Order: sequence, then structure tokens, then C-alpha cells
Amino acid sequence: MAKRRPFFDEVDTKVNFPRLEEKILKFWKKDKTFEKSISSRPKSKTWTFLDGPPFITGLPHYGSLLSSIPKDLFPRYWTMKGYRVRRVWGWDCHGLPAEHKVEGKLGIKRKRDIEEKIGIKRFVDECKLYVNQVSSEWEWYVDRVARWVDFKNSYKTMDKDYMETVMWVFKQIYDKGYIYKGLRVSLFCPRCSTPISNFEVAMDAENYKDITEVSNVYKYQLKDDKDTFFLAWSTTPWNKIVTPALAVNPKLTYVKVKQGSENYILAKLTLKMLKKEPKFEIVETFKGKELVGKKFIPHYDFYKIEPGKRAFVVIGGDFVTAEEGTGIVTLAVYGEEDLEIMQKENIQLVMHVDDEGILKKDVPKWAGKYYLGVNKLVNDDLNKRGLMYSEAPHTHTIAHCWRCGTRLFHNPQNAWYIDIQKLKPQMKKTNEKVNWYPAHFKHGRFLKSMEAAPDWCISRTRYWGSPVPVWECENCDERFVPGSISDLEKAAGRKIEELHRPEIDEVVVECKKCSGISKRVPEVLDSWVEAGSASFAERHYPFEGKVNLKEFFPPDFIVEYTGQIRAWFYVLHVIASALFESPAFKNVVVTGVILGTDGRKMSKNYGNYPDPEVMLKKHGGDALRLYLMGSPVMKGEDILISEEEYKNQVRGFLLILWNVYNFFVTYANLHNWEPPKEKLKPKNALDRWILSRMNGSIGNITKNGFEKFDTAEVVNLAKIFIVRDLSAWYVRRSRDRFSYFNDDDKDRNEALFTLWKVLTSYSQALAPVIPFLTEEIYKNLTKEASVHLTNWPRVDESLIDEDLETDMEEKVRAVVVRAHAERKKAQIPVRRPLLSMATTIAKPMSDLEALVKDEINVKNIAWGQTEDKIDIKETPELIEEAKTRELIRKIQVERKNMGMNLAQKIKLDSPWLPKNKELVLLLKTKTLAKSVKRGKFSVSKSP
Repeated sequence: MAKRRPFFDEVDTKVNFPRLEEKILKFWKKDKTFEKSISSRPKSKTWTFLDGPPFITGLPHYGSLLSSIPKDLFPRYWTMKGYRVRRVWGWDCHGLPAEHKVEGKLGIKRKRDIEEKIGIKRFVDECKLYVNQVSSEWEWYVDRVARWVDFKNSYKTMDKDYMETVMWVFKQIYDKGYIYKGLRVSLFCPRCSTPISNFEVAMDAENYKDITEVSNVYKYQLKDDKDTFFLAWSTTPWNKIVTPALAVNPKLTYVKVKQGSENYILAKLTLKMLKKEPKFEIVETFKGKELVGKKFIPHYDFYKIEPGKRAFVVIGGDFVTAEEGTGIVTLAVYGEEDLEIMQKENIQLVMHVDDEGILKKDVPKWAGKYYLGVNKLVNDDLNKRGLMYSEAPHTHTIAHCWRCGTRLFHNPQNAWYIDIQKLKPQMKKTNEKVNWYPAHFKHGRFLKSMEAAPDWCISRTRYWGSPVPVWECENCDERFVPGSISDLEKAAGRKIEELHRPEIDEVVVECKKCSGISKRVPEVLDSWVEAGSASFAERHYPFEGKVNLKEFFPPDFIVEYTGQIRAWFYVLHVIASALFESPAFKNVVVTGVILGTDGRKMSKNYGNYPDPEVMLKKHGGDALRLYLMGSPVMKGEDILISEEEYKNQVRGFLLILWNVYNFFVTYANLHNWEPPKEKLKPKNALDRWILSRMNGSIGNITKNGFEKFDTAEVVNLAKIFIVRDLSAWYVRRSRDRFSYFNDDDKDRNEALFTLWKVLTSYSQALAPVIPFLTEEIYKNLTKEASVHLTNWPRVDESLIDEDLETDMEEKVRAVVVRAHAERKKAQIPVRRPLLSMATTIAKPMSDLEALVKDEINVKNIAWGQTEDKIDIKETPELIEEAKTRELIRKIQVERKNMGMNLAQKIKLDSPWLPKNKELVLLLKTKTLAKSVKRGKFSVSKSP
């Protein structure tokens, strides 16, 4: 009779996880498992997830892989919970990242060259070409971390449909009165010649650099007193060229001091900044309000003062403090508070630096020079003229461009803004409806940054982006703001095929108010407006048929790193609040930042991180998922990348699970065991315990892990169960029950069923975390299509036995720990049996005592005693048993060296054999010895 083929495929004892993952990837693609996971769930039951599209520049790094993993993990979980989870990839295409790359390709050094030498048309075409050459390497990385996402139907923010929705978003917010055009100060990059949002800079600590340069105290002579000077402290000599006003705090106390032949005015609390010599004396004390209105002689007066405007006068401002400097502030349009108060006080506004940081042609002495390059020249000039009081080094933090790295300065811009101040009450209200993980970000960094946020400059004086959809009349103040391509086509009387510059710039419309010509304003939108519109734009809402907004908005889940608190999370929140007075998302997970091995930002230039491609090929995607999802980075904390921690996931978890799986398959096939059609209810205490622990663990993983978006807790609970409970306790204590010499078929069958049930059910619970390995285990053990197409494992409350678990943990395992500690202290190996042990621990339920005795190799246990103590006296009987167990161990090693299978019978020759018949039987049973005799040590196969 032919031998029946085993039910389970054999398991590779020398598993290579990356190679295994390649096999699974091929299966998923061929079987279209991802597509089935969506189509098999009802359309009426959805769980929505919004992906923050990565910039199309560069290759994936650990940071982008970090966010990709929870973007896969939670959709897998909710799919198994029965929900249809749409997962579409997206690309951020517009903005400085792409423009910067194209500038490098074309050798462009300054923005002006784009229009004067290259031409907008060619530049934008080159941007399109660059973006369309999407690196296929992204897909390789995404596959290797097991992320399921639809690449084929990915959207791009440069797509016409996407851009039309952005146009609609702008129109809605504009009509609601939240968008205005005005002169405001923004961070500005002279290299890119465009405003930069505060939050773009704040995304990365590397964008802030400590710079040491001079700080100066300048002297401004009172107009009616040639010997008296206002002292004003500053770190920006370049804007001392235009100082049309000084500001004091009306409520502060100021003094006039005499020092040498001159008198100086400054805040009383800042007297410590005066020179020690010559000695000074206070000659007058007064409130700041008495200084308001006083005139001073400017350092430079080359600029005209317009009729009705004020200049060279002291004004009052509550923002002035005595904490730094002199309590007197020089005012220029290059400060946010400066501009605001200058406009309020009708002070002459002078802008002497152009959009490339160059001093304008009407500036005497230094016209045409870079603004930072004139600092020393200005100071030298003022020093020669006796208008410098002191100079000292000063270290401060300066923002730099997040794309080109150029130092930024505050620059007044007549630009388009979203009125954040008007929206803040609504934004605070909607934030209360959001579930943040970790929770402290909700009222911490997110709320605080929101409260401090200025109005959002949403226009850019660049080329590659969605156009600001505003047409202004050349003759009057009328504006036309279309909300769709159709609106624009009707107004322009022509077909609109392209929304990019320069084609969109050529579209003109007739002014409805005066019949004049209306042309589009030249700016493009900040690409963050597009990112903040992703919920709607990726679906071309509201232009695609009968799309129900409530079906996808607000999305159930988003995730990104802490830098996005002030960026993507923020802009999503702004736009959702402005459009619908709604939160932008229901649940948000904030990860920390993965730093290089040296604590700095990961950089190829620093060589401070292991290549992710090499690591994925070496250790695999499941290991990376375990490493990152179980680390503090998923609780919003920063971590240093560690190859050792990455590698530890293989030997510390994956191999342990694999070995348990291999153990089961080996013995199941040895006994020709197959999963029963009817569910068994095991009687053995170990079986009942592990099934109770499994159900409890799955329940905890579900409730306290997945449902709370706490991946670190999921991984922690899984490791406790697999490593500590299943492998180190259940399997180790049950080995003999699976073996060939166990003649209790029912017990062995129940043990096999129990381990099969644990491996299959727990594979389902681990599937979102380690999708490759669980797929391999589940498919082989069940012969079903895929673990990822199954439903989430149901917790069987009837199998949870809390009393049994308590006894096992607090009595059985506690005694074992103490016994092993006592053995170690007395240097007595476990193989040597002991007569008895006394313990203070109370006796567990009766069917657990034998388990303890066997584990610690002791004949008797006295429970509930006054102290823990082991009887270590040796007897001839105990010595004979110890020698027998040592011989068994030696034979098992020899069997393994000879490559014998688990059912192979042997013949044994040994110079020493036990005399006790029970020990002889034990020897034969444990080693499958058909015959034993005295002689030189020899193990051979028995027919």
C-alpha cells in the first residue's frame, strides 16, 4: 500500500526570510490577492484611509518606509474586520522639490534665468518630463515592506482632474471670505525667489541653524538735541539702511543717562548693556509714552516720503520688551510686527531689497550687492560717522530653505493669504473631534502651533504648480474666481486643455463690471494647498458623478511623522475647517523621526544609516515591520536607526515562530495528522492554558492595540505570547506529547489540534504586522487561499480560564523561576533529579503539580511552607536517574548527528546502563531504542 502524502508541506529548517518573502510576493501578484481583499468586501461597508503622497523626488528611505508600514498595517486589519479599504497611491508633483531638480538639470543658478534664458514653457515642460519619469524603485521598496497599494491607478497632483478640484477648493474658501490679498511679511528664499511657509521650515530641525554674527547697538540722534541719542539694538545691519521709525513700549520705564559727552536713552531694565567706562549717571527717568512722537535724524534718507506719510519718528508698541537689547526697536518692513505697526501708524514703507536678495538700484553706495554682503559695509560706515555705540558677537537660530538650503529672511509680500485668525475658533472646535495617537499631541504641539500660526501665505512667485485661479480686471477692482474648468471656459469663450503656466496665463476673460480685460494673477498656489485638498482632489470631487462626500470624508485614518503636525496635518485641518467646518480626519497617528546612527538626520553624505535596500535583502520586510512598529517611534518618539535591533527581530521573534511552526508540521506529518472537521475541546491543562492565553492575547491585541492604533502594544503582546508563552513554555513542556513514543493517541491528537489552532488563529492576528510569514504559515496549515482574505479571529470567551492562567503564572511558573535560581546557586544541573522542594507558594490546581515536578525535576513539592528550600541530598536512586538522563541526552545528540528522522528506531550499545527497570524503559522510550546492551558506545539504525 502506497504511503499517503503528508497533508502539510515540509518546512525549510534553514529558512531565508527575504527569499520566502519573494515567493509570497510572486504569489500575491499572480493570485491578485490584494485586489481580492478589496473586491471581497461589501461596497456599503467602507473604512477610509488618506495617504499623504510623497514628493516625487528622491528614493525611499527609512522615514518614508516608516510611514508606509502603518499605512498598510491598519488597512489590513480593517479589511479582515470586514471593511472595504480603498488604497490608492499618490504623487506630490508640484512645487520647489521638482523645480529645484529641474534647475539643477538645466544649470539654472537664479530664478531670473528661467524667464530670461530658458522660458517658462520649456521650464514647465521639463518639470512635467521629470515628474513623469517616476522611479520604479519606489515600487520595489513598497513591495518589500509588504505594503499593498494601487500603483497602477495612482493619482498625481499635476493631473488636470486633481488641479480642477484644487481650483474648486480655492473658490469655496474665497467665497466664504477666508482668502485675501495683502501686504504681509513671510519667510522668503532669495535663491528660489519665493515665500516659504513657516511650517515648511518647521518640518525639519535641520532647517534651523545656529549662526554667530555681530549684534550692534546703534545711535539715533534726537532731532532737537544733538548730544542725545536713542540706543537701539539690532542683528540686521542691512536693514538699518532704511529705518523710518523707532518703537518703544509706552508702559516701560526709560532713562536718560549721561556717559562721557553724550546722553543716551534706553529702557531702565537694560542698563547692564552699557559700557563700564566711562561711568554713566541717570539724569532723567520717564515712561515710554513720553518718548512717543519724538523725532530723530535718520542714518540714511535717500528714499522719498510720500505725502501724508510719517517718518523718522518714535512710535509706541506693546511688542517691545526689555528682555533683550535696549527696549528700543528699529522698525523696517522686514518684520511681521514691524510692518503691522508701521501700517497702523501710517509710517512710510520702504523695500530696498529685491526678490533675489539684492539691494535695489536707488540704494546709495551698495546698490546691486547681496543683502548679507553689506552688513560689514554698513557697520563700518556708521562707525566712522560716530553712530555705533557697541558691537558684540551674537548666536541665534536662523531658518533656511527646506529645499535649496539658502538662509531665509523676512520679506514683505503682496500675496494671497488664508485668514487663519478668522478660522482659529473653528479649527480649535473641530480638533476636539479628532482622536490623536499619541494623545498628547492633540492639546500639545498641534494646538499650540495652531494658536501661534500666522495667516497662511498660499501663493508662490514660481512656475510649476496649480495656478492661483483669480482673474483681475485691468481697469477696475473686479475679480473673477472660477470654481471649475467649465466656469473658466464659459467666461473665456474657449476650450481649456491646460491649467499649467504659461498656457493658463494666456487665458483672458471679459470683466462683468466694466467689460474690460481681466488677466490671471501671475502666482501659483503653494503646493501645500494641493496636499491639504487631497481628500477631495484624489477623487476629483465634486465633479465625478454622484459621489457622496460622507462616504469618504473625513477619512477614518491618516499617519505621518511629527514634522507633519505643522504641515500636512495642519493644512488638511485648515481646509476642512474652511470648507465644511469639519475635522479633516477621524484618527491620526503621529510617528517620531528615525535619525541616523550618529543622532543626526539620515544623509548619504554622512553615511550614517544602513542602506534600506541592503537591509531588506538581508533581513526582510517582516523584520523591518516588527522593528519599527514595536519601537518608541510609533509613540511619537525619535529613535536612532539600528541594524542590530532590525536583525534582532529575526532571531528574537521570526525564527522562534518559524521553529514552532516547523515543530508542528514535523510531528503532524510524522503521525499523518490532518485538521479535524469538528472542533476538539482538549482536556490537558497545558492545552487549555495556551488556548486561554491565545484568546486573551488576541482580545488584548484587538482592543488595546489595533483599535487604539497602538502598534507598539500589538508587537509587545505578540512577542509575550509567541516567545514566552507558546515557545518557551507550551511547546517545551509539551514535547513528549507530540513525539513518536507517546502511545496515548487521544492526548497526542489533542496536542496537535491545540498547536494547529494556535498557529492558525494567531497567524490571523499577526497578519497585519508580519504579512509574509503569516501567509506562509496559514496557507500551509489550512490550505486556504490567503490569511489576508480571512475574517479577523473571533475571541472564544468560553476558552478563557482566568483561574488557570493565574495558577500557571503566579504559582507554577513562579515556583519554576525560584527552583531554577536555587539550582543555579547550588550549581546543580536540571538533569539531576532532586528528592524534594519546599516553597512558600500555595499549591496550584491538581493537574498542574505534575507539570512543575517535571519542569524542575523534583520528586516531591511541599507547598505553602515558611521558606523556599530545595533538598539537594543525593541518593543512589537519584544518581542512577541523573546518569540515565545524561545518557538519553547523549543519544539524542548522536541521533541528530546521524540525520535520523523522528520515527527511526535504534540499536544501542553503552558501557553503562541503568539497573532500574523503569529507567531502562524510560531510556528505550525516549530514544526509540529497540534493543539495548552493554558495550562500547554505539548508536545504529534498527530495521
